[in-house]
Formats: sequence, structure tokens, C-alpha cells
Amino acid sequence: MNEEKKHWGEDESETFSKYGEIYVPERAVQYQVIVQLLSSIPYLQQVVELGCGEGLLSEKVLNQFPEAKVTGMDLSPLMLEKTRVRLSAFGSRFATVAFDLGAMQWRSQLGKVSAFISSLAIHHLDDGQKKSLYQDLFDHLIDNGMVVIADIVRPLSNIGHEIAGDLWDRYVKQKSESLHQQAAYKTFKGEGWNHFQNPGLDPIDKPSSLLDQLLWLLEAGFKEVDVYWMYAGHAIFAGRKC
Repeated sequence: MNEEKKHWGEDESETFSKYGEIYVPERAVQYQVIVQLLSSIPYLQQVVELGCGEGLLSEKVLNQFPEAKVTGMDLSPLMLEKTRVRLSAFGSRFATVAFDLGAMQWRSQLGKVSAFISSLAIHHLDDGQKKSLYQDLFDHLIDNGMVVIADIVRPLSNIGHEIAGDLWDRYVKQKSESLHQQAAYKTFKGEGWNHFQNPGLDPIDKPSSLLDQLLWLLEAGFKEVDVYWMYAGHAIFAGRKC
């Protein structure tokens, strides 16, 4: 990735769209965990996905919960267009919104939400922005609503970085080989996608520690704050508004 970039661009979107199934560790398992967490919410009605990408996770939610409506929000026009095409069959149950995750104005336009979900987006915010976001999400949730986050997290030790980086590299290499897409691993290595092996290479990546984020959720008022899955520096964690 380009060292000079300060924001995720369409080149990254195109690469991720092409190789996301390979680059995201156990993506199918992650989506299963997220859907299972959402199933614990009584009367799931309005779900908002922050950083919806091409709509794969939103599609899972719409299929699993036929009474729910989903709003997919993203910065990338490319991804939003892919999402609209993919999910057009759901009609009024799905809508897209262009937004900047770090901005404030979109938050004031939210109504009451049953669940906020996000996959691989929030790590683009710095610590203060994440903490502020978690408080705003809490304020817009209904009772028993949840925030469910799947994201890259920052290890607190050198050995933690080494383990996360090695596991992620090994996963992508093996996945590339099993799908006969060796070009995916070549791009993964050549463009420095492995944050743990290339810290500081890409200024748009600002992962926070898992511990800090759990504490910020607690400070915002969330209960049942817990970690539900973790592998290769990627974690799923969540909290409920009780």
C-alpha cells in the first residue's frame, strides 16, 4: 500500500474485493459468530453495518433475519455500488449510505438501532475516535441492542505482534494455495497488507489493543462485554445495552 495515503482508496477496495476471501482469516466462521450474536437480540429490526464493503455480511444478516432491515454504510463508491447490485433483490429491506466513519454528522441522523455491526473498518480510527464512536453507538441502541465488532487489534507485546503476523501470513499463504490463487499471496506480501509484519507502513491502519476497546465499551455503558472469537490478530468482540 502507498505510504503517502491517509485514507482507504479505491485501489485498496478493488484489491480487497478481489482477495478478501483469502485475506480475512476464517471469514465464513467470523460471519457465523456475528449472526449468532445477533440472534440473541429480541425483535431484531434495524441493523446498521459500518463499513459494509461489498455487502457480504449484510447479505448474511438479511437472509438469516427476514424481519430485519439493514443499512450499509461505506466511504467507497465502488463498494457501495457492488453492494447495491448484490443486495438489490432485498428491495426496501436494504439501503446504502455514503459516509466517513470518523465524521460526526452521520451519527446525529441515526434513529434507534437494534444492532451495529462492523468488520475491518473501525481500526482506521485512532483511540480517541474509537472511544467517542462507542459512546455514540450506545446512545442510539434500543434496550437489549448490541454492537458487534470484527476487527484487527493491536497486541501489547513484541511476541504478540510476531505470533499474529506469522499466523496471518501462514493463513493467507495456505488459502492462496488451496484456491490456486498464488497471485493473492504475492500481492499480500508485496503491498504490505500484513499490518503485524509491517507496522507503520500504512498510516490508515490504527488498531487499538483489545483490552482498551473492551474498557471503552464498558465506559460507554455496555454490559456483557466479551470476546467471542480471535485468531491471527483479528478479534470479534461485542457489548449489549441493557
